[in-house]
Amino acid sequence: MITGRFLSMPPWVPVMAAMQVAASAQPPRVLQVFREPLKPHVEAEYDRIESDTARKCAELRCPHAYLGVESLTGPKEAWWFNGYDSAADQQQVADAWANSTAALAVLGRNSKRKSRLTGKGSNSFATYRPDVSTGPPWLIGAGRFLVITVTRSAPPKGTVFETEEGTRFVIRPAGTREEADAAAAAAGAGSRVFAVRPSWSHPADDWIAADPQFWRRAR
Repeated sequence: MITGRFLSMPPWVPVMAAMQVAASAQPPRVLQVFREPLKPHVEAEYDRIESDTARKCAELRCPHAYLGVESLTGPKEAWWFNGYDSAADQQQVADAWANSTAALAVLGRNSKRKSRLTGKGSNSFATYRPDVSTGPPWLIGAGRFLVITVTRSAPPKGTVFETEEGTRFVIRPAGTREEADAAAAAAGAGSRVFAVRPSWSHPADDWIAADPQFWRRAR
């Protein structure tokens, strides 16, 4: 079984598929958020493993872009984002992963390598809520830093994704750490700052085109 951040899809999710940023310029209808807590003093080894995974995914042309971020405030965690937009496209992505035996072998091997470095991960699927989102919509791959608030109450400024259970992920991109810290302070308690990690990510061409200097570190 490959790590939940890639393939775990619960039956209640209504719409899922690979997001095409250039085509829609909108957030995905469903955002998959996989959160992985890191044990103390394992960051360097974890980085080596995830960087190797991303390099192999690039070499093997893995079928779906994904975004990796690392917490800079609060508990030390790695978060992973995948975007989906329709059931038909989701099935195409799932079939592509199933047929990519070399990619699955890499993911399986590196998942075992890092298992002793992490706690139990959590996997969530959240639907885009444009009706309660404010400001420019966040697109996966946009921003060098992210401010993320997890809440069940009225959301702060940002792009809102809500799970079936009512948990809201509110995401706001920032270009610098200073901007991110200021946005987190304005968003209030529970808001955290994350750094986007190009070396952990498998970026879409659109992400690279939007910020080539930043994303060249993903290759």
